[in-house]
This record gives sequence, C-alpha cells and structure tokens, in this order.
Amino acid sequence: MSHPTSRDPVGQGATGDTERRLRDALAEAAHGVSPSAVPLAAIERDGRRRVRRRRAVAMGGAAAVLLLPLAAVLALRPDASGGPAERVTPPAATVTPSASPSSSPSSSAPAGRARVVEPGERVTAAPGTEVWLTEEGKYWHEPDGPPVEFRSVVDGNLDLSEPGVSVQASGSGDGGYFLSGVYYGVREAAARVEIETAGGTPVEGTVLRLAGNTTWGVWYASAEAPEQQTGSDAPGGPSWKVTVYDARGQVIAESASGL
Repeated sequence: MSHPTSRDPVGQGATGDTERRLRDALAEAAHGVSPSAVPLAAIERDGRRRVRRRRAVAMGGAAAVLLLPLAAVLALRPDASGGPAERVTPPAATVTPSASPSSSPSSSAPAGRARVVEPGERVTAAPGTEVWLTEEGKYWHEPDGPPVEFRSVVDGNLDLSEPGVSVQASGSGDGGYFLSGVYYGVREAAARVEIETAGGTPVEGTVLRLAGNTTWGVWYASAEAPEQQTGSDAPGGPSWKVTVYDARGQVIAESASGL
C-alpha cells in the first residue's frame, strides 16, 4: 500500500532564505555602483562634425552639377575663326649676364657727355674703334692699328700734380680724324670736353672716367680736317686745342699746344 509523498517544509525554508540573501546582496551591490557622467560635449562635437561633413559633400555635389553644363559649352564653343583655340605662351624672361671687366661688351657713349665706366668696360668711340680704362691708364684699339694700344698714367711720364691734356690723332679713312687722349692732374670731375682746330668749328667730345676717380680720365672725339692749314698746322698736319670743363663750366685742364 503506497502513501503520498509530502514536501519537506525544512528544505523549502532553507531555499527561500538563500534566495532572499542573494537578492539583498545584489541590491546592495547595485546601490554601491555610481554611474559615470555622460560625455555630452564629445557627443555634441561629433554631431556638429558629422553635420559639416554632410553639408560639404552636398555643396561639392551641387557645384559639380552646376559646372558640368559650363564645361560642355566651353568645350563645344569655336573661336572667332572657326578653328581650334590659339595657345598663348608667355614670353621668356631675358637674363642679362654680368661680364667681367676683361670681357665687358662694347657700348657706345653719345658725343658731348661725360660717362662713368667700370675698369675694362669697352666703349665704342668710333666705327671699329674701342676705348677702355683701368687703374693703370687708357687702352684703345683702332681698325688699322695694333691689337691694343696703351697710355699709362702710372709710369711717371705724366705729371699728375698739374692739370694737363694729352692728344693722339689718327686718320679715320674718310678724310677726318679720330682724336683721343688723357686729361690729368684735375681736382674736379670732368663734365665735358671741347676740341678746336685752326679754321674749324669746335667739336664736342666725350669724357670717360672711372667711378670714384676725379684725378684723371680719357676723352675722345671725331673731327673733320680743316680745309686750309696755316702756320703750325701746315708742316705736320692739323693741331688741336683740347679744353676740359667741370659741371660749372670752369676750365679744369687744357692741352699745352695752341692753334
């Protein structure tokens, strides 16, 4: 004969007590946990960054849509002549190299003026004739003359303590003369030079001098031979009177020989 099984009241009580203690422990643990602060600033910055990115993408797409018709029109538009558009090339910049005194290019100075030159700078004084200066003196070259001619100002042949003018003359092949020389012993910068011949019209020459040097310099001019030569001009050809002036018009040097 079987009997119905009855529940153990002691076991049920133990289980209920365990569950209660577990709930209390979990509640106490949950009560001791402090939640961290929500990063609102970071969330806000990220949101603004996303909005700007979406806006930039939208604007770029709109610009591309607007430019497409314009690009198509420009590509299909012919120029005024009906041919392809002419390509414009900007002109290349011109660079002028600086030359050393020994290889300075020749330049010309208009007659009737004074010019400051660099040592070794060659000046075209007449067709085929060049003149240049150094600290030692005057150099020149003429078409029918030696390769280089030289007149020293440091060899003692010129008295630099007193004003004076030297004169060299050579026929130019057209009935005229190429005249040149050295003026020296002056205290003021030369501004112009004038050459006179017997029976001729005064000729304005050109003065050359080195920068910073007012003691001496070079002059040159082209002149026609006088039609009639008298007196001292007759035996040895025409003679010349050379006068050098400063900027005030004062005579600072003149050649010793008269007319």
